[in-house]
Amino acid sequence: MLDREKYDQVISGDAFSSAPESTIFEDIKDWDVEELLELRASIDALLPASNLSEMNLEGELVRQYYRVVALQTRTLADERTPANQLAQVSNVVASTLQQLVKMQMDVRRDEQLKLIEVALLEAIQDLPQEAKDSFFARYEKIAERVGAMGKA
Repeated sequence: MLDREKYDQVISGDAFSSAPESTIFEDIKDWDVEELLELRASIDALLPASNLSEMNLEGELVRQYYRVVALQTRTLADERTPANQLAQVSNVVASTLQQLVKMQMDVRRDEQLKLIEVALLEAIQDLPQEAKDSFFARYEKIAERVGAMGKA
């Protein structure tokens, strides 16, 4: 569980004010993952992203997974926790894992598509100019059609 006093000292800067620079993080090196995640979340809250492209969605999802696992560990250790709450926590862990797996699959698919695109463009370079022009004309038509579908 989070040591509130240590946490407040770090947030206020008191934990570091008198420490020499080489030992600035000595106070937090023994914190457990849950305490470090809460500290990181506090720091991240002070540094908000200005747009979606600046957000690290993968990192956020991984941190969320660790928070949920910490919650599950605490919940399973508490014998007073009702069975339905245990099931809910387990479902959240499973759901977060599914999101991580999907994200990994999406990244892998995107990387494969980039490789295919590079190979295709290299292969097209060997074609006669007429075939290249035909390909890119078709490509532009499809891109326009797909773009119009995305706007609808």
